[in-house]
Amino acid sequence: MPPTPRLLRKPDVEALLAAVSGPASSALEEIAVVQRGLIPPLARAVGVAPETPWDELIAAAGVQGRWPAARARVLTAATAPDRLADPEPVLDALWDLVRELNELRTIAPAAPDL
Repeated sequence: MPPTPRLLRKPDVEALLAAVSGPASSALEEIAVVQRGLIPPLARAVGVAPETPWDELIAAAGVQGRWPAARARVLTAATAPDRLADPEPVLDALWDLVRELNELRTIAPAAPDL
């Protein structure tokens, strides 16, 4: 049976924002904190178990949102931030996903460029 995507509820979004708020001592720590905070709401949004590995969550979200391969690739890189030459693109992508889940409460297909 295929996963059933669900809209995030207000408590889901509040938990996400609480999980990602607060100072981080480094970019690598911030990546870890934001990624960890994204797992429960992202799993709900794509309709899979919260125990699903990060790369599978991103793959499911990428299919649901029809993401460009580059977005999925950058988000998947969050699993090994210590291997990154520059963590900023990963941080930007993670925060974009936080914003998307906060505002839309789902993973929606991106609007086509006009």
